[in-house]
Amino acid sequence: MVMRQLSFTMSEPGLALSSALPVTADHAVSGSLTEMIVGESSAIQPMQLLPLLAQCNAQQRWLMWLSPQRTLNKQWLESLGLGKSPVIHLDLCADTQLALCTKVLAAANSHLIIEWQGELTREERLQLRQQAQRSGSHVVLIQRLP
Repeated sequence: MVMRQLSFTMSEPGLALSSALPVTADHAVSGSLTEMIVGESSAIQPMQLLPLLAQCNAQQRWLMWLSPQRTLNKQWLESLGLGKSPVIHLDLCADTQLALCTKVLAAANSHLIIEWQGELTREERLQLRQQAQRSGSHVVLIQRLP
């Protein structure tokens, strides 16, 4: 089983996200952006959506979960059928979330679940959608409402 949980800031040199497969005309892959709005007391937890991304993973990409201060553990991943899938959790904060998402999508080597913090502008949504399509990444964007 491959599992990594990393705390990430935009200036941290230890995480290289540049191992992307080049997207060429011969290898054009179209990504997507799916949005979900969930209540704070919702029975749906973002981590439960990782198997959904695994089903979209014909290109054998990393599965990334970007969320604030949540943790993954082996038992959860195994119970979701992801014991052998490459999963990374990155701690997400509101101040750098757009820059982090942009960097991860530019690498074009993963599918993402993003637990967005705060308000999402029309421009940010469009930027994420375009980057997902260009990189061939499937993105599930989750917003929590009280």
